[in-house]
Amino acid sequence: MGKIVALGGGRFDNGEMDNVTEHIISLTGKKNPLILIIPTASYDNMTDDDDVKLCFEKFGCTTDILFLTHSDVDENVISEKINACDGIFVQGGNLLFLMEIWKKTGADKYLIKAFEDGKVLSGVSSGAMCWFSEGYDDCLENNEFAFVEGLGLIKGYINCPHYQSEYWQSFEKALPTRTLSGIACDNGAGLCFADGSFYTVCGNEDGDCFLYDINDNYKKINLTEHPEVLGTL
Repeated sequence: MGKIVALGGGRFDNGEMDNVTEHIISLTGKKNPLILIIPTASYDNMTDDDDVKLCFEKFGCTTDILFLTHSDVDENVISEKINACDGIFVQGGNLLFLMEIWKKTGADKYLIKAFEDGKVLSGVSSGAMCWFSEGYDDCLENNEFAFVEGLGLIKGYINCPHYQSEYWQSFEKALPTRTLSGIACDNGAGLCFADGSFYTVCGNEDGDCFLYDINDNYKKINLTEHPEVLGTL
């Protein structure tokens, strides 16, 4: 199976996420991997001086970009780019738009196959939520929150990013309306899956990940402080 690094947020232009970037690279097993960046959630608003792109290139990666909203992109292009890469990084933005475009273009099935083929899947904010059963995102009109179905590669959990912000902590009250446990990650922190096990990562400016366990009345557990709980996920 593949590997996932799902980040709650963080800056890639100031060194905060350098160690996490290096960890993503290490999971590919290659010194100079090809990283495919997918900016669907930001409506494909990305340029060559993007901070994430430059950060990966700083550590010796080759990068490519998959613009799924461009009219010249078909399933052959999607398949070729995903098959050619060693790892994938999905940018943040609107999760609902991301999932709609992925399903419309067929990118969803190629990303699932990439996971099954052992490729490293990673991303930040919406680019992290997309790997879970659901994500909690302010993606509706007037920035209203909604639960959005993801690819379900991390099954049984709803993900919420940017959890150091009081704005995003509405997740705690909204979660009991669902039937899944919750995983919330601060900026700079993330939940990882590799070799059949879960663990957390943290950037250079700290950050925590939390579990809201449906089997324990949504009790909040700091996974960074209690890594032994990760063995139960």
